[in-house]
Order: sequence, then C-alpha cells, then structure tokens
Amino acid sequence: MKINRRGFIGCAGAGVIAQSLPAAVSAKPKGRNPRPYSGLDWSNVSLVRTTTHGHVKNQEMLDKYLKRGFDFLTISNYYPSAPTYPGKKMRNDRYRVRQDFPVMFKGKRTDGPFEWNKIVGEWKDELPEEQRRQLPFSSTRPLFKSWPEGILEAPNAEHHSFVGSPTHMCSVGSTFSSGTFDARNRFKTVDHGYKLGSAEPWKKAIDRMLEGLIYPDGGGVTVNHPRWSRLKQEHLHEILDYDPRVFGIEVYNYSGGNKESYPWSDYWSIDYWDRALASGRQCFGVSVPDWAPARGVNVLVVPERTVHACLKAYREGNFYGAVFGNIVEFTGIAFDGRTFSASTDKPVRFELVSKKGVVATGEGTKFSWKLPSGSEAEHGYLRLVAKIDSNPDELLFTQAQMLCV
Repeated sequence: MKINRRGFIGCAGAGVIAQSLPAAVSAKPKGRNPRPYSGLDWSNVSLVRTTTHGHVKNQEMLDKYLKRGFDFLTISNYYPSAPTYPGKKMRNDRYRVRQDFPVMFKGKRTDGPFEWNKIVGEWKDELPEEQRRQLPFSSTRPLFKSWPEGILEAPNAEHHSFVGSPTHMCSVGSTFSSGTFDARNRFKTVDHGYKLGSAEPWKKAIDRMLEGLIYPDGGGVTVNHPRWSRLKQEHLHEILDYDPRVFGIEVYNYSGGNKESYPWSDYWSIDYWDRALASGRQCFGVSVPDWAPARGVNVLVVPERTVHACLKAYREGNFYGAVFGNIVEFTGIAFDGRTFSASTDKPVRFELVSKKGVVATGEGTKFSWKLPSGSEAEHGYLRLVAKIDSNPDELLFTQAQMLCV
C-alpha cells in the first residue's frame, strides 16, 4: 500500500516563525524519527564523513573528497542521473555509448537499451560541427585512475526535470536512474523526443527512487537547494508530507552561495528548514558541497562502519551537518524529553534554536538546557548550533528534537 504519512503535524502553536505559516493539519500519524541520537552510546560510535549531494566527475574531484577525510561516498552525478557505483568499475562516457535504463520518449516511459551512436547517427547531419566531431561516442578508460580500496560507497544520483515541481532530489542509497546524457540538448535528442531528466510527475519519481533502495530501512530522498530552486514553502511541505523516506532538505549547499556574503547567504536554506520544523514537520537537515568539494559535510554517528549502518543513520537522523566537518566534532548529543545536552572536542559557542528563535546560548565544550514544563507547543522543536571562534566559517548543526509527539 502506498505510504503517504504526514510527519508529526499538530505542533504549530504560537511562535515567531509559525505565525507566517498556514494552519497545520491536525492528523499526526507516524513519520520521521522525532528523537535523533536516542539510544546511541557515544563512547562506542564512529563518526563517518560523507554527504548526500556531491558531484565527482574525475580523479581531481575525487582526490579532494578523500583529502577532506570522506569515509563514505554516495556520488550524485548527472547527466544522466545514474549512480556512479561501484566507482572502481565506472568508465568515462559510459552512458553516451549505451544506456540500459528507461527514458521518457515522446511522452512514454520507454525501456532501454538505447544505443546512442545509432540513435544520434540518424540525424547527425543536423548537428553542429563541434558535436559531429565527437561521434562515434566511445568509452575507453576508467572514470577514475585510482580508486581507494575498501572505502564505503552506496548508489545515489541527482534527479531533476519533474512534472509539477522545480526541485532537484537526490536518491541516497537507491539504484534508480533517469534521463539521458544529452545536457542542454547539444545532440538534439530532446528535439527528437528523448527527455533529458525524469519528465514524470514528482510523486511518481519519488516512488521510483524509493523502489530502488538497496536497504528498505536506510537512505531515502533529499530535497536539494530549495533556495536556489526558488521552492515555495508550501510545496516543500507537500513533498515532505508525501513519504517520510523523503528524510531531509539541504540546509547548506556550498555551490548555491554568494561568496561576498558568506556564510549567511544563498549557501543556506535554513529558513526553509525552520519553517518546516515550526509547522510540526520533522525533517533532517543535510550539508552538501554539490559541485564544489571544499565545503559541506554530513557526519554520521554509527555503531559500526558499514554501508547499511550509514544509510540507517540518514533515515534515523543520527548525523549532524557541518561546513568543514573536521575542525570541531560533537562528542555527544542527547535529549531525554526535558534536557537537551551536548558536548564537543573543542570550545565552541552554542546556540539552541526553537521556533521562537535562539532560546539559549553557552560557551565551552559542554551545553545543557532544561525545557520549561508545559512549553512544548511554545517551542515546537529544539536544535543546536555550534560555532568555533578560531575559524568563524565553521558551523555545526544538530538534527531537531520534535517536542509535540
């Protein structure tokens, strides 16, 4: 049966952010985990650095991720939107030669294989000289000259061009593929009926992403760069409400920013996140580099360093976001329903945020704040930010604890 659950609605009482939102739906069936980090033994966990959205098109880009200490790769390449997985076996221009997965062709989802040399060859005389010189397509070498042995990896891709939605989405831990190689219609495949991206209604596309998950209890879908996509808040809520396995939204996207006003600029979609949380919708915030490997990290808190454990950490919200991710670390995050506590390995400035705004601050390596009795609806949720004075560009943010559950 189709899963269509609204995540923890009914907690949109008075509050600064919630005042501008439409009335929340009262139904409150089970959805995303309202208590991230619960049950974790921080003395016996591993911190795994990764991200949900990072393009890696060549060895130089891969080396930058490895230099940053990434332990788990979920490369999200396009075009086409197909997993770069397993990375060691990927070949350059593979999908220009042959594509096995379906494409929307003249309004109908059509199964492969698509032999692009033969297909494009039918109209090659229509192509500009620059494109004709690239024919026939070939795939002659590995995409990466050197692949790290033993590194954790899972399938992923960035999907786009949905019917009824301007958003992009990543399918973390899913083998689902969509679209074609022909970015910007340079080889006129779009003119001849082959759609570049998903070209299906966004709900159907989410269904397909979820059907391709390699673990039913791990991974899922993220809503990418809502600010860059100019996503309407109400539509973000509609996407989050469709299925709880749409587990997160991009709070930080390094490729989406304005460097002159870093860090509180278009890099951040934090207002989208806070408005969703204030409406009573649990959703996890992710931090991504997108096209620029220098910044944007998710730090997974896992009991064992396995692909399954990493993907479950995403689904359960057992991770925190960071700009750099290796300057300062959380060594503990906990909420027992009354007291929010956290610790770090270096002194930081803490800010505790609810739908009222910043409600508590602190400095040092330990933080603790007790929720006043009866104030759950007033605050709605709690999430913690950690900043470090020695590098003002660094910022860590926990997942939210939902109070009205």
